[in-house]
Amino acid sequence: MRITRLETTPYRIPFAAGFATAHGRATAREGLIVRLATDAGVEGLGEAAPLTEFGGGTAADAAALLEALTPPLTGATLEALLDRCAALPLDQPGAAAVRCALETAALDALGRARGVPLAALLAPGHAAEVPVNATVGAPGLEDAAAAAKRAVDAGFRTIKLKVGIAGSPSAEVERVAAVRAAVGPDVALRLDANGAWAPDEAVALLRRLAAYDLDLVEQPVPPGDFAGLARVRRAVDVPIAADESATTLDAVRTLLQAEAVDAVVVKPMVAGGPRAARSIIEEATGAGLRAIVTTTIDAGVGIALALHVAATLPAPIPACGLATGSLLATDLLSSPLAITQGRMAVPAGGGLGVEV
Repeated sequence: MRITRLETTPYRIPFAAGFATAHGRATAREGLIVRLATDAGVEGLGEAAPLTEFGGGTAADAAALLEALTPPLTGATLEALLDRCAALPLDQPGAAAVRCALETAALDALGRARGVPLAALLAPGHAAEVPVNATVGAPGLEDAAAAAKRAVDAGFRTIKLKVGIAGSPSAEVERVAAVRAAVGPDVALRLDANGAWAPDEAVALLRRLAAYDLDLVEQPVPPGDFAGLARVRRAVDVPIAADESATTLDAVRTLLQAEAVDAVVVKPMVAGGPRAARSIIEEATGAGLRAIVTTTIDAGVGIALALHVAATLPAPIPACGLATGSLLATDLLSSPLAITQGRMAVPAGGGLGVEV
């Protein structure tokens, strides 16, 4: 199959409610939907939604790069596009998201043509469904506790609470305590600090927070501080996960060498596509670490891709950060991906199994 047309459609989607991280308060998500047409009449979808906080550039950066890449790709085979994606350098703003979008669109088209899910093109055997966590970003104590309780009532068994936003160590502890009280003792509670703390701060705070039976804490220190991450892990009794520090295969290998983490968070949009994400997963799980796949709060095409990647994780699959569509006013899909009792089913049909 050869590419006959490559189109991009920009989007800007407001958040459905207030959403705060240690990077600040977010009001909207911007990105692009890529649609690839072939001479066989089969189309493929992809999404480019870079995260500035991860050094990924902006939607405008991604749009400019896609515009430059489109003419030479017209007439190329899907296999040639995949080769081009593998060779695309990721050292310019927006490149990781662009590579993710183009690779996803190519694999979506191949999967549709062959009648197999995209997950089957990534790894032999895949799960039919994936457990997912709810993400709570409400900054207020009462709002956070209420949001977590609603998620548990809806069937979620794992809650991820954004931290590093409460204003003081005591306020952080009070907010975590309130959420733990709201969800009860049998729900897994994760914290995501987005690199908010210095190592000494993280150690002091996590020693206090350990009383609340934490499943893990994501990125307690800034992304570049691998030694600090290892120091925190050695000093506390809480499992530590790398997120912003685990964006490339080389970075994960450095984390493993430093014995800095117990888990890695894998974002296909940040890693540069599903195949790069799979390489990180294989490296991490092969070393005995948990790998947790998450979105970057993308629209529905990006969520569907992350779901297919998560379905290739080795069993038992940990709760993954895929239940993010409800954080936005819309996910752009004609039929939104359903979440039932804290689980998402891999869509039936070929490729991604979704339409916009």
